[in-house]
Amino acid sequence: MSDMSVDQFEESMKRELDKFVRSTNRTASSTSRDTAPRARPEAPRARETTTPLKGLRVTLGVKQKRLALEVPFTVQTDSISRMEARIHAEKAARKAGWKIISHVIDWNDTEREPDAR
Repeated sequence: MSDMSVDQFEESMKRELDKFVRSTNRTASSTSRDTAPRARPEAPRARETTTPLKGLRVTLGVKQKRLALEVPFTVQTDSISRMEARIHAEKAARKAGWKIISHVIDWNDTEREPDAR
C-alpha cells in the first residue's frame, strides 16, 4: 500500500464501495421478490379498561356559586404525582362547567392488576 498513490487508493476504494452497494442491492431485491407478504393472524387487542394501572383518584370540592354547598367531583388520573393529578383534576372540573374549585377532599391511590393478555 505504501507504493500506491492517493489517486489509485481512492479509485480502489470507489470500486470496492460500488461493488458492495451493488451486492447489497441485489440481495435485498432478490429477497423481497422471493418472499410474498404472508397473511398474519390478527393480534388480539387488549380489553378497554376504565382505570389505569397506576394513578390517583382525586376528589375536589366544587360549586357553582360562592355561597353554595360544595359538591364532590372525582377524577381518575394516570399520574402518580399529587401536584400533576390536582392540576389535571382542576382542568377537568373547569371543562365540566364548575366555576369554583375550593380544595382537594380526598386522594385515593389506585393500583390494579394488569389485564391478562
